[in-house]
Amino acid sequence: MKFKEYYLQFPEEELCIKILKTLREQKGLLCKKCGNQTHYWKKDKKKFECKRCKFRTSLKTGTVMENSNLPLRYWLATISYLNTTKKNISALNLQQEFGHKRYEPIWLMLKKIKSMPETDFLNIKNN
Repeated sequence: MKFKEYYLQFPEEELCIKILKTLREQKGLLCKKCGNQTHYWKKDKKKFECKRCKFRTSLKTGTVMENSNLPLRYWLATISYLNTTKKNISALNLQQEFGHKRYEPIWLMLKKIKSMPETDFLNIKNN
């Protein structure tokens, strides 16, 4: 299967948000501020909000995607491709596939993905 086919599996950002939200909920959330484990989903903010202290946590917080401005589509397609095919792909090829202008953020994303443990899809930590 070619990378483009993986990229097409994530056609829009909203689908990627739903996927990541579901993964985060399955893993469980822990409020950084008060340690509470129950959260609301703030659809308008696209963040989790602690039921106790109202502290908000983004989808990317505590994941390999934290502090990245790249679309979730890029991350999910690349992680899916690398985990499924076990083939390698260069940052330059990814940049061309995405049609992204800059090389460096794609290279950094790929470096982070390759350095994460295979056992933890998206490298989600409880926070």
